[in-house]
Amino acid sequence: MNSNGKDSRIILALDVPSLGSAEQLMDAVGGEIGYVKIGLEAINAQIALQIAKSAAARGYQIFWDCKLDDTSHTIGAASRVISALNVWAFNVHACADVEGLMAAVANQGSAMVLAVTALTSMNTETVELVAGRSRNATVLYRARMAAYAGCGGIVCSPKELAFLAGFYGPKATVPERQLERLVKVIPGTRSAGVATDDQKNVDTVENAIRNGASLLVIGREITMNSKGLRPADAVKDLNERISMALESESA
Repeated sequence: MNSNGKDSRIILALDVPSLGSAEQLMDAVGGEIGYVKIGLEAINAQIALQIAKSAAARGYQIFWDCKLDDTSHTIGAASRVISALNVWAFNVHACADVEGLMAAVANQGSAMVLAVTALTSMNTETVELVAGRSRNATVLYRARMAAYAGCGGIVCSPKELAFLAGFYGPKATVPERQLERLVKVIPGTRSAGVATDDQKNVDTVENAIRNGASLLVIGREITMNSKGLRPADAVKDLNERISMALESESA
């Protein structure tokens, strides 16, 4: 964690159409957050590099949300390019299989590779139809594959965290302690009663933290929060809720 954002567990989602919009949002949250996510909208609009430079100048660490999914050769080549951007982390779809994940790790430079296990926008039935196994089993399999490939973390929905936790630690039947060490970046949290929009596997911020989330990707609950708070106040509210959840877990 850098000095910006103190100990916040929030990654601010910069899902915006322009550099000006991104800068306005980053300035609006002030120093309450240490990480930002730059996604496919900005990447394909060819403004992602500008946003990244602006974010870095403001002291943010950058999650490059590119979701690579191709042949291992192409993933490796793309990872080399991304590693030169001085980002904190970038992600690869775990469905690219272990060779794709290993190619990303081999070319990650100083960045962290995050394996996307199953999109939070995919409902359980869709994941099962595509993967041929239950959603929980799919996420566990892909998390194990990410650990084996040397990835630093995974992206999953908050709903899978408690299930994954059952496979941590030095158990005779489950020897890979790497799962516990993986950074868990979690999108898809929503406050109780708030519209889930396109997210299918949602849970509250508090439950995600209690179940082992490392960092939470949050956008709409900051920019369009149900309490009508300004972005900086919405972040302060979320940070307080996260702190309380961490305290209750350690008590």
